[in-house]
Amino acid sequence: MDQQSSHRTAPEDDEPTATGWRQILGAPYGLRLLAISAGIGLHAFNEVAIAPVLPIALEALGGIAFLPFVYAAFFAFVIVGGLSASPLRRRFGARLALSGAGVIYLVGIFIQFTALNAPMLLAGRVAQGLADGWIVALSYSLIADLFPPKLVPRIFAVEAVLWAAAAVLGPFAGGLTVEHVGWRAALAVSVPVVALFFIVMPFALPKEKRAETPVTPHRLIPPRLFTVSSTVGCGSWLLFLMMSAQSVSTVFLAYTLHHRLGLAPVKVGLVLITLSMSWSVAAIPIGGIDNLAMRQRIMRIGPLLQICGAALVSSGLYTLVLPLVLVGQVFNGVGFAMAFASASHAVIEDADPEHRMTTSALLPSLETSGFVFGSSVIGGLASLFGAQAQLSAQTPTSAIFYLWGASACLSGLAFFAAKGVTVKLRQD
Repeated sequence: MDQQSSHRTAPEDDEPTATGWRQILGAPYGLRLLAISAGIGLHAFNEVAIAPVLPIALEALGGIAFLPFVYAAFFAFVIVGGLSASPLRRRFGARLALSGAGVIYLVGIFIQFTALNAPMLLAGRVAQGLADGWIVALSYSLIADLFPPKLVPRIFAVEAVLWAAAAVLGPFAGGLTVEHVGWRAALAVSVPVVALFFIVMPFALPKEKRAETPVTPHRLIPPRLFTVSSTVGCGSWLLFLMMSAQSVSTVFLAYTLHHRLGLAPVKVGLVLITLSMSWSVAAIPIGGIDNLAMRQRIMRIGPLLQICGAALVSSGLYTLVLPLVLVGQVFNGVGFAMAFASASHAVIEDADPEHRMTTSALLPSLETSGFVFGSSVIGGLASLFGAQAQLSAQTPTSAIFYLWGASACLSGLAFFAAKGVTVKLRQD
């Protein structure tokens, strides 16, 4: 049992009288938001800041062949951490579990910083991935406990802004550190975020009663996940499929922009962050909508915008018209903003009380697994049929439409999944 009711810290009748964004930024929610944001921000920053550093580090260590394994191991252990976060919290409480995860995260940084060879770097990345998965999953699991249901959409809106900031600042911080200090220091660039995490967490998170044994047997996968007859099930499909669809651009867009449109790396980066910036800008007003029916309608339109985004991006790449690609990226970002916060909130609210913690903690792993699935299946098939060579050709190629067409198909499935998601506030 998740003991959800015992973790509630803000009863409805004790809530501050301020409303909306003033309420979420004021006491006591402001400090809690900072703690949650530090945990989720650490995950976001670590994911994007280290990406440009790893190839340089592995080349320096003479192990560039390990690059795909380092990426795969990190994401695999993020998922493992997400799956095991709930029993960790029930056994030790959120504060102690997060503290332990933070220590292991630092150990992972130390192993990478002192790495003598590629396998040692891989081991450090594995430790960091596991700790990262625990931290982000535990942070998500606390959202339903630390904030009243009506504020949860705004929490997800803030996290969208956080991801956009990480997408902009992360590669810049990593690249700048490599250039002026070296790749070893760049692998430790997230240490200031870890420091903020450790400073804020003890003051923001309440003490929880540690369970010696669970009241009911623990389930790594909560009930109704990936079913088609409930909001939990359809919402999980929606999140999974939208991330799978986006993986096509994540894997192939930078490569195609560079080879077909001849863009320099800096310009490629600016095109890529257009999605995150659009997501961030749209998430704030959407997160501020209190009308549940309106939020539900907006959520169901999100996958349709992703389909339009795939069509625009592929058309722009095929015809070598960059503005079409940029507009497609904006459509994708706004589509995510329309769907993700409301779908995540709906899944949390619809979860059984005794499994709400597990369901909340699983959301980041759900999204990561969607990305891994899309990039592995679609990317693997693309490599099998030599899509990379076709994408780099100067002449128009049908491979563009095959790849982004597959993305649009996944978004279409996400649209049907969205029809089974009902946005509501829990009554327990």
